[in-house]
Amino acid sequence: MCAQFTLKAKVSDLDLQYKIKSSDTLEQINERFLPYKTAPVVVSTAQDPLRLVGMSFSLVPSWSKEAKVKFATHNARLETVLEKPTWKIPFQINHCVIPLTGFFESVYEGPLAGHMIQFAEAKGKLMFVAGIYDRWTSNESNKSFHSFSILTTEPDPFIAKNGHDRSPLFLGFEDAKAWLTLKSEGPNMIDFLKRSRLIPELQVVVDRPLKAGWEKRK
Repeated sequence: MCAQFTLKAKVSDLDLQYKIKSSDTLEQINERFLPYKTAPVVVSTAQDPLRLVGMSFSLVPSWSKEAKVKFATHNARLETVLEKPTWKIPFQINHCVIPLTGFFESVYEGPLAGHMIQFAEAKGKLMFVAGIYDRWTSNESNKSFHSFSILTTEPDPFIAKNGHDRSPLFLGFEDAKAWLTLKSEGPNMIDFLKRSRLIPELQVVVDRPLKAGWEKRK
């Protein structure tokens, strides 16, 4: 489960290098994002093919009666994304891409067991992860917000060796752009993501020890 990630980037560099536009006056992003925190994601709009917007990190489906669901929705498994009502419609029509420079995982097996670790791109490059989003509107106040989930898949050998059993679904930049506007049948979109999956060159940094009793999670 990718429950935390970080993004360190200059907004101007996102425009210069990737043509990602932003209406925000923020110049620098240097944050660690947890579930329910507003995080920057990339979507395609009529005005801008690549637009950086803020969304809540944990998808709330449009049909939910509450603004916060009772189960974890920060990740959506690619293997079952078409089987779950929470993910099915967003996966077919609402695509986003999450730019990040690292993601954090709690490790219960392997050489770094008992620690929270960060997987970061070995050369400090920006990485792009496939995501889905939805818009929730309150029946009472009519206020609405967008929220998103990171798509995850089976880990590559490096991530598995370092003790975690899932991985964000990374894409190269051109495939990330294609994902934003991809219109197809659900199984075909799954095939696209499987074919396009990028295995980034990662390094591991120990973030902190886990709290006492972590062994019970093994």
